[in-house]
Amino acid sequence: MYYDHSRRRSSLRRVLILLILVGAGVFLIINQNDVRQRIIPLPTPTATRTARSYIVEAEALAQTGDLKKASNAYIQAVALEPTNVDALVMLSRLLAYTDRTSDAVQWAERAVQAAPGSAPAQAALALALSFDYNNLLLRGRVAEAEKTLQQALTVAKNAVILDPKYPEGQAYLAEIYAETDDLENAAVTIQKALALDANRTEVLRADGSVLESQGKYTDAAEAYRQAIARAPNVAYLYLQLGRAYRTIAQVRDPSLWQTALDTFKKGAQVDPTDVRLLDEWGWMHYQLDEYRDAQEVLENAVTVDPLAWSPRSHLAATYFQRTQYEDAIASFKQALDLMNQTFDADHYCVTAKTLSCDRLTQAYVTLGYAYRQLKQCAPSGLGAFRKALIIRPDNPGAQGGYNLCAEDLGTIVPKTPTPRP
Repeated sequence: MYYDHSRRRSSLRRVLILLILVGAGVFLIINQNDVRQRIIPLPTPTATRTARSYIVEAEALAQTGDLKKASNAYIQAVALEPTNVDALVMLSRLLAYTDRTSDAVQWAERAVQAAPGSAPAQAALALALSFDYNNLLLRGRVAEAEKTLQQALTVAKNAVILDPKYPEGQAYLAEIYAETDDLENAAVTIQKALALDANRTEVLRADGSVLESQGKYTDAAEAYRQAIARAPNVAYLYLQLGRAYRTIAQVRDPSLWQTALDTFKKGAQVDPTDVRLLDEWGWMHYQLDEYRDAQEVLENAVTVDPLAWSPRSHLAATYFQRTQYEDAIASFKQALDLMNQTFDADHYCVTAKTLSCDRLTQAYVTLGYAYRQLKQCAPSGLGAFRKALIIRPDNPGAQGGYNLCAEDLGTIVPKTPTPRP
């Protein structure tokens, strides 16, 4: 009988292949989860966020008044979408409001670079520059401040040329005109902004600023109140309103002192991290002879921002009024160090006539009297009065304190030091 060996070998191969397939199938069934994960990776623990999600978060935070966290959310958004002009514009505005003016300028410049023909981008840059102008003045950088203000004016005009019907563009231009003392153009331009949209917060805020420059503080306060009614959680608006009330109280209506105090307090409640509002609130308590309350608020302010010289100086004056002379001396010394770090106050103020320099002089004078109360005229008290007289030789408080210390020490009253640059 003939036997077909090739057929037998073929059958054996089929059986072997079948066994391999069965084995592979069993392996897959037993290890199906592991295999699935290798072929189809597990989803990441959290979904990748989009720029839009950060913008929605920023808008919600801004509505609640947390502008600092809102700014951080906008930064996340523009990190994902670097040319999102709307996000860049809003980010710059929030940074300006929260006193981060140099950062506001940088982000607004990015908006302009992304869209040079955008009126909102140009307007945002104008606003940031105008806010930075005021901060530069406070730091004694007058020449740089004036250059920045002129740049702001140029940019604001560009915004209006690009879109004459953009309300914020007209509003910011009016505000900058007022800063440059061009009150005629400021008045005309703010009316254009109001005609375009009298319900926008930024238009109303700028209207208040222009009215203040015209000396119309009651009308300015009303404009700020209307702005707050539309944006009740923007702390900066309370700062402007409180200052307007304070001016009215000083000029003609003392009953508004309490209103100014309440306004600063409300703003500080909206944003407890805004040291400017805490400083104004605490100092208002001081002006109303409420020194204990002033101390409490101002101590909170220097905790919030240990590097801010203004609340530190105000706190020192409060300690002095409460006869806490050691605390006053320590706080004044810190404030003076911070002023010199911030704008080289001792040298700058020999020739400059600014409110900050007036504050510097008063700090030295009160420091001198604190030393005198502790019978430390030599050398500390005399040294403090001498510093004040170098800056302001005609300051009566410094002259009187210097003479009193000299008398306490039993010496001939010295002549007033000659000013030197």
